[in-house]
Amino acid sequence: MSRRNFPENGDLVIGTVSSIYDHGVYVKLDEYEDLQAYCHVSEVSSTWVRNIRNVMRLGKKIVGRVMRVKENQIDISIKRVSDGLKRSKIEEWKHYKTALTLLEMGAKKRKVDFETARSEVEDICTAYYGSLYQAFEESLFKGETAFSEAGVTEEWSSVLTEIAKKNLSIPTVEITRDLEVICWEGNGVNVIRNALKKALKARDEIEAEEEELSISLYVRGAPIYRFVISARDYQLAEELMSKAFQNVESSLADYNATVRVVESK
Repeated sequence: MSRRNFPENGDLVIGTVSSIYDHGVYVKLDEYEDLQAYCHVSEVSSTWVRNIRNVMRLGKKIVGRVMRVKENQIDISIKRVSDGLKRSKIEEWKHYKTALTLLEMGAKKRKVDFETARSEVEDICTAYYGSLYQAFEESLFKGETAFSEAGVTEEWSSVLTEIAKKNLSIPTVEITRDLEVICWEGNGVNVIRNALKKALKARDEIEAEEEELSISLYVRGAPIYRFVISARDYQLAEELMSKAFQNVESSLADYNATVRVVESK
């Protein structure tokens, strides 16, 4: 999220309903100082609106898509934003406000005014990472390097990294897969046990920081085994899951055994 004076066509904006009329609503744009947008009643909802006050209220938070910007007039559509995009925009806005709060803490600690902090940190990190919050998040993994490699001074990097570690937690995602493992050998129990142990060792074969990747195994009830992987992102989680399953299959390759993914319940 960059610091701009005006939104552009197609942008998603978050705002607060400030006034309601039969023909539409005016929305104060939270991301832009002293700017408001207008949403015509026909763009408020994807269904027919008989009374706009049944779907809109003063103070309601909305996410809209900018349809037109002409001079000082900004027209938006609320109905043209999917639920997924709405959630994403709200999450982005929350992260942005959190990042500004952390930056303000850093400015107070360094005894500089907030606007100076924004120009010396926010603008630089946004250009490099796409958002200030992303820079704070990266510092949880990389330490001060996350800020310094973006071009932020050593003094800022040290202060902001310390603030991030005290106020943010490492973000993770979790995926779950169930694996059916059957072995018809006489020593099948031991064969399966060794295969599952090899699967758990897949963590050591993936290049990632220890705190951002983990794998757990639970017995749902033989022959079904549940793998739960926690990672920094879905790509890394899926990479480890794939490696774990490959280890199981390779371990059982020389035995009379079958392996298949089953639907989790």
